[in-house]
Amino acid sequence: MSQPSPARTRYITLATEGFATYGYHGLSLANLAKTAGVTKQALLHHFGTKDALYNTVLEALTDRLLTSLNDTPDVSPKLRLILHFQDLLSGEKDTTADARLILRNLLDSTTEIGIAPLKPYLKALLDLARAVPAKKAATDMELLLGLYGVIGSAQYLLISHDALTAFLRNENDAALKAARQKTVATQLKAFLDAK
Repeated sequence: MSQPSPARTRYITLATEGFATYGYHGLSLANLAKTAGVTKQALLHHFGTKDALYNTVLEALTDRLLTSLNDTPDVSPKLRLILHFQDLLSGEKDTTADARLILRNLLDSTTEIGIAPLKPYLKALLDLARAVPAKKAATDMELLLGLYGVIGSAQYLLISHDALTAFLRNENDAALKAARQKTVATQLKAFLDAK
């Protein structure tokens, strides 16, 4: 498999930030091309369509999320889920763009767009949740709704970092990161323990 060109990689990075900021419908290829300092045709040369570019951005995001999930220790499914979300909230691997992109994708997903690259990541989370004893009899809908709540909460806390820091002026960054990890872990445990 050949390595992507530096230009293609740069366009993906810029598109990640653009889609995260403006969403699928709010980012035009013309504006992205202007930001990249190229023509719209240059973007189309690499990706063909806006849908293909968005799909490429989300596939890269899915790869990052699955890598994070797979890098968690081989422990019980419940602890593995908790450690995965703590890792995402640690500030070491998270980026605001990724957090916004996840939320945007969940908001922008429609049957018309037909793009679901986050599906492998969501399926991996679903499989882990189903392996938790209290969730063995849960339906996919119950599991997915609970996981979406945790995902939304985690991502919202990440993108709200600056607002929380401004409001909590006397708290240091490490304390805020620890508090958001604890908040999401508590929410995740409550969901996983509920019958």
